[in-house]
Amino acid sequence: MAGTNRVSRRTLLSSAVAAAAGMLAAPHVFAQTSGVAVRFTLNLPRNGTNSPFIHALEKGYFEKEGIRIVSMDPAAGADALMRVASDTYDLGFGDLPALAEFYLKSPDSTPLAVFNVYRSTPAAIISWKSAGISKPADLVGRTIGGPITDNAFRLFPVFFRANGLDPAGVKFNNMDLRLREAVFMRKEVEAVTGFDSTVWLNLRGLGVKFEDISIMPYARHGLDLYANTITVSRKFLRENEAAIPGFLRACAHGWRDAVTDPAAVTESLAKVDPLVKKDIELDRLKWVVDHQIRGPETDRIGIGQIEMPRLVRSIEQLSKGLQLSGMTPPEKIWTDRYLPPIEMRRI
Repeated sequence: MAGTNRVSRRTLLSSAVAAAAGMLAAPHVFAQTSGVAVRFTLNLPRNGTNSPFIHALEKGYFEKEGIRIVSMDPAAGADALMRVASDTYDLGFGDLPALAEFYLKSPDSTPLAVFNVYRSTPAAIISWKSAGISKPADLVGRTIGGPITDNAFRLFPVFFRANGLDPAGVKFNNMDLRLREAVFMRKEVEAVTGFDSTVWLNLRGLGVKFEDISIMPYARHGLDLYANTITVSRKFLRENEAAIPGFLRACAHGWRDAVTDPAAVTESLAKVDPLVKKDIELDRLKWVVDHQIRGPETDRIGIGQIEMPRLVRSIEQLSKGLQLSGMTPPEKIWTDRYLPPIEMRRI
């Protein structure tokens, strides 16, 4: 890989070992905070993928930790990263691998990931079953809908190159993210990029049957990437570091509730946005828990934590797939310093 910023695999692995050793050190102790104001940005419009945060707010979990949420606003995919990087928001819910790419361009403003939620990427290709798309090679020569602000569209070159394919072999119809499902329904494209739970449940709301579509998850076709993670701005980190552990404890509580009582979490969402379809959003939340959160890794280390060697591999894969100028050292974008104890993160 060319580029003056290149970091060798040995260097990345050494960083991972050092960071992993830090996980075994005595836990950090932070003073209790009181009334710290926090602006938090969600990853998408309010729906099942982010309802546990809304639930934690509605149940007073943040208030109990001395956190005053002054805003918890919806976003449109990549917006969450830019909002936190620009200090418009203090913390956000966004894509962990995207930080590695962002760091190479803006190291001083790159948010820091502090709590991983999605153990694997929900990015996928969703197609009509009648199109006969069952493997990555079937996409060559096809027209795909790929909203520019969609993370699955951004990761498509990584996905394709991981399968030995040239991304230039696919034609993209770039539409507004809000029009993706409508364009798909009109069959103006043969497939679309998107998060599996987002596209499928949106289509179900439009009357589509599951047996009529095919979902090709990137995670099952070569991409071993972490995904949605709580990130914090560098400014908030400097000025309000002591508030971060309490914020994360409240979030952990909300996500544990999502596993044990998803219906109650969905009720919290409906109180904030009465227009949501509760049955759709309940199933969306369950999908995320079953497909992106549960699994052997979460059983070992709990929600929130990551395994550093895997993050190193993710960075390498992203750098190669996006043909970046270098590879970001993992400790520049991730820390477990503020995580609640594992007893609070078991699901």
